[in-house]
Amino acid sequence: MYKRVLLPTDGSPCSEQALREGFELVKSCGAEATVLYVIENPLLTLPMLPEGIPYEADLYEDLKKAAEEVLASARKIAEEAGVPVNTIMHEGQPVPTIVEFARDYDLIVMGTHGRGGLEKLILGSVTEGVLHRTETSVLVIHCKRKRG
Repeated sequence: MYKRVLLPTDGSPCSEQALREGFELVKSCGAEATVLYVIENPLLTLPMLPEGIPYEADLYEDLKKAAEEVLASARKIAEEAGVPVNTIMHEGQPVPTIVEFARDYDLIVMGTHGRGGLEKLILGSVTEGVLHRTETSVLVIHCKRKRG
């Protein structure tokens, strides 16, 4: 059914849950899995202030390091599921980057927190943005919230 599955991640617990469920689907279909992490370059998105430039460069390096850690974790989860996986770190804005990559895939698997109201307005929703802009099928994993 599905031959190539794209699994965008941001390293959140919700994304991890989507990866786990996505890898099970990939395994059952015998599909190829690719995990995508989109890193936003703060040097391109934040206002450039002379006193901030050294800190923004450090922030970007920290973001790259965090992305590498997320992708390493995704590889470990895939290995535990018995699924070979490709990982990609790409610089850009999440929604358009995911939509662009998705053109080469049969399915996108993403998590969502199901936020609404002001929380959704403030935080936005990458998953919703992808849903409205892609022609690729999207499997949305509604993440379970821990109650406590």
